[in-house]
Formats: sequence, structure tokens, C-alpha cells
Amino acid sequence: MEISGYLVLLFFILPLILWVTVWGLFAIAYPFMFLYGALTSSASRKRWKDDILRREKDTLDKVGRDLLSMDKIRIPFGSSNPEVIWASIVIGPSHWQQLLGLLYNLIGGSVDIYRDLLAIGRSEVLQRLREVADSKGFDNVVGVRLDTSMIGTQRPKGGGSKGIEIFAYGTGVRNAVPTSFTVQKPE
Repeated sequence: MEISGYLVLLFFILPLILWVTVWGLFAIAYPFMFLYGALTSSASRKRWKDDILRREKDTLDKVGRDLLSMDKIRIPFGSSNPEVIWASIVIGPSHWQQLLGLLYNLIGGSVDIYRDLLAIGRSEVLQRLREVADSKGFDNVVGVRLDTSMIGTQRPKGGGSKGIEIFAYGTGVRNAVPTSFTVQKPE
């Protein structure tokens, strides 16, 4: 039985050419992507923080108080149609942030890059929860909780994961606004 030259080309040579092409382009583009991340990552984080603060202020101005309560309280009397609502975000450090984190681990000190990334992620997911509550018409979200989980491929020797999911949830209630939740505006 004779194997056609086209079949050899199709099944063996073509995938090899595609593999070499893709990895060759990545090898050329990666240093530029890494440099771009190094030059723009702190500005991007600052813009993200500013956007979260603006959205938090807009929500506070619209509603007049913070909708979220992390107190372990029961659903207030007079509330109707309680519902579990949630929001989530997946975040991870860039290659530049991972390199800086590695250097901080080698020389010692706190790794502020990871801490800042997690703080921004927590703020973002809580703001998303506020926006979900407002869009569904809830007056409060009680018993708000945050869960985090590592996702992605585990790195060898306990090196962590490629990303972290932050999940916020709580019970949305209507028509029950405890006075302890209301922000008193100065006269």
C-alpha cells in the first residue's frame, strides 16, 4: 500500500510548520509584550483604582448609603423577597508583576504588588455586588461574604496558581432599611 505524498504533508509536515510558526512569532513578540506590561502596569492599576472609586461614589450618591453589610445579622423584619445575589472576578499578576514578586522574595520584604492586586480585586467585586443589588432593586445586601480560590495550573513546589477568583455574595432584601445602615449627612 502506497502512502500519498499529500497525506504525509498534511499529517506530519504541516502541523510541524504551524507549530514552529506560532512559537517563532511568540518568541519575537513576547519581549515587546513584556516591555509593554512593564511600562504600563502601574498606570493601568491606577486607572482601575480611580474607576472603582468613581463607581463607588456614583453608587453612594445615587442610593445615599452603602448597600452592603457584612454584619452577621438576620434578614430584617418587613423585608420582602430575599434573594441570594453574587458577583465575581478573576485576577492574576502579569509576567512583569510576577518577576517583581520573585525579586522581592529573593531580597526580602513585603510583596506589595500582589497585595495591591488583591485589594483592587476585592474592591472591584464588592462594587460589582453593589451594582447588581442596585440593578435588581434591592435596598440592602446583608451577610456579605467574600470567598477566594486559586485557579489555573498549579506551579511546581507550591509556587501558587495562575489566577485567583474572588467571589462575593450576600442576601438582597427590599423595603427594609435599618437606620444603622443609613449614612448621616452633615447639616
